[in-house]
Amino acid sequence: MAENENVLLRLRQSLAGYSPTQQKLGEYVQADPARVLYMTITELARESETSEASVTRLCRALGCKGYTEFKMALALDVQRSQAPREQGDEIDTLVDESVQALRDTARLLDRSVLEQAAAVLHRARSVQIYGVAASAIIGDYLHYKLLRLSKAGQLFSDMHRAAMNATALGPTDVVVAISSSGSTRDLLHVVKLARKSGAQVLVISNTPRSPLASLSDILLVAARPEGPLSAGALNAKVGAMLLVELVISALMSHDPHYGEASQQTASATLPLLL
Repeated sequence: MAENENVLLRLRQSLAGYSPTQQKLGEYVQADPARVLYMTITELARESETSEASVTRLCRALGCKGYTEFKMALALDVQRSQAPREQGDEIDTLVDESVQALRDTARLLDRSVLEQAAAVLHRARSVQIYGVAASAIIGDYLHYKLLRLSKAGQLFSDMHRAAMNATALGPTDVVVAISSSGSTRDLLHVVKLARKSGAQVLVISNTPRSPLASLSDILLVAARPEGPLSAGALNAKVGAMLLVELVISALMSHDPHYGEASQQTASATLPLLL
């Protein structure tokens, strides 16, 4: 994906990590991007009550060389968003939002980072998965997928136990920390302990700029849904589940043993089925 593609998606993902001035400017752009297309940099600075320097900094933070390139990328996003869509009921809306979350996650994905994550997991002596509340559900899914491949791993949703676990790790261990916000205090504490012990940290989050992201060696970002009340909802989690699926798929390509283990573990459950 080109650095300056999907600027509205990148803006939505990163907004919480910006300075108050940048947040104010970003919110203005998000509120009416089609109007911003026809503004000069001076007009945007004046209407958003910020400054031309702030506009320039935002453009660069979004991967654009300047305001002109930003408006060209914004125009593509506006054109895409204005495509006609059929109106449906609440079920259709949830399905559409979930599908969009998957597509947005794919747009955000850096394939080289995905491959790096798979390589680190492959070399790991063990994988320790930390996540609380709804993020623990994603952790459980990852733990299940690793179990299918006979890859040693543990899941911790209790951060007291995770803290004890973190102190016993070393350079050959990998911690996968999962948090939508990247700001869960208990999780940050145990990740700091794990880093102090020498473990590598892979983060799966919806927030590219967060305290947890700053502690990561590898960061995989799932799309953040547009709605403010969607925490824990399907459309807020399917992107992270897609990342788990993609990491496991990339991991399997590192060694034929994973494919063999997957068949063996699947066969082990056959006698349990009616």
